[in-house]
Amino acid sequence: MKKLLPLAATMALAAFVSTEAAAATSMAPDAFDALYATIAGWCKGTLGKSISLAFLVIGLSLGIIRGSIVAAVTCIAASLSLMIAPTILEAIFTVSGT
Repeated sequence: MKKLLPLAATMALAAFVSTEAAAATSMAPDAFDALYATIAGWCKGTLGKSISLAFLVIGLSLGIIRGSIVAAVTCIAASLSLMIAPTILEAIFTVSGT
């Protein structure tokens, strides 16, 4: 009986995982489109610009305090990444017809 318990547990786990996988594939392919559009809108909109400006101010402040430009460059790179990332992701994952 003790030898059959691990086998039964493995079979139950396999049945559960296959049920979850079947449920995941039955979802509409655009289930997360609204989430992506919301986050991309935040990055490209006023929120993204505000965060980028905060990065810039903090980076410049840290650069002045430490006497090094490295903090300012890092924060400028982070703010540029925040603003440009949605466009780059769309270019990478969008299939063109040409």
